[in-house]
Amino acid sequence: MSAAPVIEQLSRETGISTAAALFDKIPPHPVDPVLSPLFRRGGLPRGELVTVTGELSLSCGLATIAAATREQKWCAGIGLGEPSVSSIADLGVDLDHFVNLATPGEDWLRVASILIESFDIILVDPGFAPSASERARLLAKIRERRMSLISLRPLSGSTEQIEITDTRWSGAEHGHGRLQSCLVRARSQTGTHRFLLPGPSGTPASVPAGTLEVVADGGASIAPTTDLGTDPATDTDDDPRWSTITQLRQVISHVG
Repeated sequence: MSAAPVIEQLSRETGISTAAALFDKIPPHPVDPVLSPLFRRGGLPRGELVTVTGELSLSCGLATIAAATREQKWCAGIGLGEPSVSSIADLGVDLDHFVNLATPGEDWLRVASILIESFDIILVDPGFAPSASERARLLAKIRERRMSLISLRPLSGSTEQIEITDTRWSGAEHGHGRLQSCLVRARSQTGTHRFLLPGPSGTPASVPAGTLEVVADGGASIAPTTDLGTDPATDTDDDPRWSTITQLRQVISHVG
């Protein structure tokens, strides 16, 4: 039976012009309010493929699924390696509703095709790019089940692409202290966004007022002008060891 008559009939229906329009009325999976502006509909779209790429893509992907797991949506990770369980929890993921599978890269597509039947969201680091026919079958299953698949590598057919373009850690000034937070710049269809991932508490956080972007060494970078959580006890301005290091650097530069 040809699908042409059905498509023609649907195209005449009021308010239905494309297949994507059918999904616009399906509420997306919730995401952290800090990450919501990254998505066109304010959340993780159902029935669609989303890509999250760049440095910290795994952390961003886990933070994206966190709110859904807390609403008891089942999520699975494929090909993610063995990330620290405590780190996953710190990003806000409910571990009771998250399953991480140690899957060989060559098996990711087969495993994903099976899990699509049972899970609401799948986060995958693909070991290879599927062929056109494999991709078409995968996307058809995603649409049919109205679930969400997040890829940590570029994949054709994705409806939303989030690319992390810059990161800047804070907390270990002068080689002392500990990392407190990371200032992230990400680009998506909705524009360029900045947020902390992780924030001081581990979960995503808004950028403090007064944090500016500057251009240094001919490239764009992110330079915080406010304190992002550095412990005053780790300030090394008066540390004699730091003075020694500074002197050694001056000597080395003269020798060079």
